[in-house]
Amino acid sequence: MSPVYEGAFTLRAAQERMQAHRTLRRFLDALYWDRTVRPAAGQPGAWLNSYPPRTPAGTYNYVPITDMDPDRPVAVHLARGRRGVPRFWAVVFDHDAKQHTAAQVAADAALMDEAAKAEGIPPVPVASGSPGGMHVWLGCAEGVPFPVVQRINAAAGRLCPSLDASPLSNATDGLIRPPGAAHRNGGYSALVAHTVDQAVNLLGPASAPASAFERLAARLEAMAAELPDDEPADSQQTPDDRTGGGAAPPVQRGHGGRQVPPSIRQRGPHVRRIVEDAAGCPKIEAPWRPLGTKALRSLRRRPSRRDDHSAAKHAPARSMALAGWTQAEGLAVVRDPQSSPALEYLRSERQADGSRRPRSEEETERLWGRVWFLAVEDAARMPRRPEDDGRPAEADEVQQAVTDLYGRMRAAGPDRWSRKSGPADRAVLTAVAWLMLLSGSVDVSANVHRLGVLAGYTGQTASQAFWRLVRDGWITVTAEAERRAGKARRVTLATGHECPDDEHHQCAVYQLAENVSPVHPGSDRSGTPAPPAPPTLFAPGSLAHLRAVLTHQQGDVWHDLGHHAARTLWAIREGQGCSTLAEVMAETGYGRRTTLRHVHRLTQLQLVTQGRSRRGEPTYQATDRPLYEAAQETGSAGRLAALAVTYRVKQAAHEWWTAEEAHRSLPYRQRPRRAAADQTVIPGMDPRGRAYPRDEDGRPNHARARHIEAQRIGAAGMLDHAQQLARTGQLLDLPHLSTTGADSPAPIVPQQSTRRAGRRAAIASRHHCPHCGAQPGERCTKGGTEARRFGMLVPADRWHAARRRAARAAATST
Repeated sequence: MSPVYEGAFTLRAAQERMQAHRTLRRFLDALYWDRTVRPAAGQPGAWLNSYPPRTPAGTYNYVPITDMDPDRPVAVHLARGRRGVPRFWAVVFDHDAKQHTAAQVAADAALMDEAAKAEGIPPVPVASGSPGGMHVWLGCAEGVPFPVVQRINAAAGRLCPSLDASPLSNATDGLIRPPGAAHRNGGYSALVAHTVDQAVNLLGPASAPASAFERLAARLEAMAAELPDDEPADSQQTPDDRTGGGAAPPVQRGHGGRQVPPSIRQRGPHVRRIVEDAAGCPKIEAPWRPLGTKALRSLRRRPSRRDDHSAAKHAPARSMALAGWTQAEGLAVVRDPQSSPALEYLRSERQADGSRRPRSEEETERLWGRVWFLAVEDAARMPRRPEDDGRPAEADEVQQAVTDLYGRMRAAGPDRWSRKSGPADRAVLTAVAWLMLLSGSVDVSANVHRLGVLAGYTGQTASQAFWRLVRDGWITVTAEAERRAGKARRVTLATGHECPDDEHHQCAVYQLAENVSPVHPGSDRSGTPAPPAPPTLFAPGSLAHLRAVLTHQQGDVWHDLGHHAARTLWAIREGQGCSTLAEVMAETGYGRRTTLRHVHRLTQLQLVTQGRSRRGEPTYQATDRPLYEAAQETGSAGRLAALAVTYRVKQAAHEWWTAEEAHRSLPYRQRPRRAAADQTVIPGMDPRGRAYPRDEDGRPNHARARHIEAQRIGAAGMLDHAQQLARTGQLLDLPHLSTTGADSPAPIVPQQSTRRAGRRAAIASRHHCPHCGAQPGERCTKGGTEARRFGMLVPADRWHAARRRAARAAATST
């Protein structure tokens, strides 16, 4: 080669190398959720096709993206949350040309490309760097569940001979080289049809939702079902076949080499895995669950004498197989005629005169074995449903995530939530879960003021608890707050974290312990079935359950008793009966002295009553007294309502100040003329179009701005609404406060005639207080100095004094 050509070739190789480095950096910075990559083993010039998780020295084999060698092959994980609920942020089809021709690889890649486009998923083809190899990238910012990826991988493997199924078959160690990464034999992975910015957009912001990948799985499974059967053929042949008299058609075999009839084979390939139970019988690999209403109805249907008893046995058996039952569990139901009239064919046979003769137990077991085999083979080919992933059909992914979060919170143990900051952490995490269910997404906006009101704390306490949960790894920030845009930071459930250098740090729980599938005992014929477990208030993690927890946390009485006492009362209420001291201590994690102190104060406020068990030990039971009544007795009623309205006023004033900053940032000549700060806002007028109030020296007067905004948004009416919600035991949420929400009269909460020593009597009056909203017989409440500064509560000392004098007169007369 001449020096000229050699120099041009070297220059071109250097340009390709620099372009690959830029592509790799841009791709990882924009899309990859982790900040480290896993490098290949070996030495320069002799890299291995191996990306071990640990080095020979025993350390983790991960390098930061900023310190990686671009000329060394690196691989990235395709699944987030590998220790919890794995979700694939990218589905990549790896078509390898080592054992197939380049034409086969191109055809397979084109097939996957067209299938993805048909479901609205933009594909990004990438040349892998090896001769003829091709990667087809499909992005999903929402995350594709691992069961859906398994379906896609299994169906694509039958359709594409060149597909390497290993990257998508393992959520923990599923690795792939990203675009721009070096190949072990030289060359780099390069984008084929897109620029790096286009690829980042298609795999990130413009990626398809997870529902599109479920449709892709169904499409690929339907395409694979049209292929000829490729299961092992029968090894037994006739003598004519062995001598060349003609090849016998392949006979599809199932578990144990038994023949599968054509009526079941025509359903298509297996979409569920068939495994063996402890007895060596086939079963579907699925979590155990009870039979549904439709399956029980078909199982209890009694065939008439003219019906075909043999045809009524398959559907109930298939329902058992889909529910994760074993052959022995189904046989126990078959042997009980009262619970399974539809399976009479397996227990008796018809005689010539129309009567039925009972079968022997051995014959019934033999027939059931054949029925069970066909039911399992049929169930393995049926389209997948949400129940196959261990969740009910009506539960969506958000509900499943919140239920899983609640289970992990409980798995963290009572010691995690009984420490000094535990109640605040648990309350804020419950508020985040509530926002997820309301929005229908696990990525929610977390305004600390709203979280504080939902949790029953101030915004500052909620902010501290929020960042503790981030450091501990329960939640993670997906987008920072934009103050001028009025957007709060967004958070989602975390799947991992880095432990901080803090002695109080306690790692979050990401994965629950494996639940042992319950064994279905069949029908209980003993006559003394075990009593059912006491029902809980609501299903843990449900919308009703979280509403009850948040309403309990918002009780104003906890500002006097402490939120640790709130956990004690909730544990007693969840007991659904008389709880002993040991049971309360085990549920809350508090010591004996602390629990007795909580119970003593709750008993004084008539929130808990004390009794005795049969063994003579003290028991505690929650009463139905409203928390607002107890808060009136302690003098803290209405505190959270005033705090909520205060935050609404602050939010309105903040939006006004943001508009003022935008106005002041304009050149002087381009600033529009504005009305005065005290100008009344008429319908259609922008309230931010007024000048921000300032002092005589030109400094902004924020206190006056809050006072003006309190009058504009109707803070007094909002306070009435908030107090009405607190009195009636309803959930208090900032966005749902309105000036007209308290128009309807609220029920009057009766005041207890008894009062504690050292407490003033409730201020008596024939009319409610127009200044603080107190109802007849209630104590006058005030919103604090800040509330009065905003104009929400007008001081009326003479009115309050008159009510106090009337109360003292009534107390002395009695």
